[in-house]
Amino acid sequence: MNAALPNPSSPAGSKAARLALPLAVCLALYGIDLACMAAVPDAGRAFAAGVAVPFDLMVCVPLAFYLLVVRRNGLSPLFVLPAIGLGGLVSAQFAPAGQFSLHVPLAALAVAVDLTIGIREGRRLARSFRAARRASDEPLEWFERPFLELVRHKGAAHACATELSIWYYALFSWRRAPIVPAGSRAFSYHRKSGYLALVGVIAALLPIEAAAVHLLVAQWSEAAAIALTALTAYTLAWIVGDARAVVLNPLLVDDDTLRVKWGSHFRLDVPLDLMESVGAGEPALPKRERVNMAALGAAPCWIVLSEPVQARGLLGKPRPVRAVCVSPDDAVAFRRAVLREG
Repeated sequence: MNAALPNPSSPAGSKAARLALPLAVCLALYGIDLACMAAVPDAGRAFAAGVAVPFDLMVCVPLAFYLLVVRRNGLSPLFVLPAIGLGGLVSAQFAPAGQFSLHVPLAALAVAVDLTIGIREGRRLARSFRAARRASDEPLEWFERPFLELVRHKGAAHACATELSIWYYALFSWRRAPIVPAGSRAFSYHRKSGYLALVGVIAALLPIEAAAVHLLVAQWSEAAAIALTALTAYTLAWIVGDARAVVLNPLLVDDDTLRVKWGSHFRLDVPLDLMESVGAGEPALPKRERVNMAALGAAPCWIVLSEPVQARGLLGKPRPVRAVCVSPDDAVAFRRAVLREG
């Protein structure tokens, strides 16, 4: 159990420690104001509610959050906007009726600040998106670059980019051809497997199940029924988008590198010089050094490397692997391509 806790000496642990104290300071300011409002005498309540609390929660807390969290960690100023909004919402609950309150002018100032930050950061992220789109044909990389500028965390940026790329595939990819860079040979891995058939069955059954569950749950709670139906619609769109990503992202082999893909979730670049063997038999390696990316129902093709390479999955976390299993539709041609047999 202790092994799962972040190590303070590790990068992840040190970053969590750097965030913990500033967030505690911001929460402490909220706690102090709420405690004061509970204890302040009636004579000073109007001043506390109309001046002190709005100034603290709409100015001091967002400023502290910006200086201690956003600026210190290189995050986008967009992260200050929720702090401003929360401060305005809480201070509005204490604003005295019919008396002077800083809440109104500070709320107007907050709207101006929100618009300024939103427009500025929106333009910056749009420029980053356009630059990434010019540099790459892969939707995952289009979204990953602006998200990395936004959060400065590779894992979080990769997870967010994966989510948006799935929606791109679900909504906007239907006229697009498979993504094959110039000089690369493409090997599909969905035609001889049962993956697309399974997706088709699930896509056909989900609406029927959603309708039945909605009618059943609606007898007790209409809101819960709507939430479950919305979740089912999201799941259906995600499954369809993932299937499109699989179709449009084949295995790629060029003169020097094999790029292993599974939709938008998995990327692994393998130098062809590291190829040790390619075959159907599972290698005798520790499980942590193997990755099985074979499609459902397809013949496996294990690639064993002479030394580990770094792979990354859904959250972008690097993982050293020495063997990866794929399932190309044309296994013979694929083996000849990665082993450079002509």
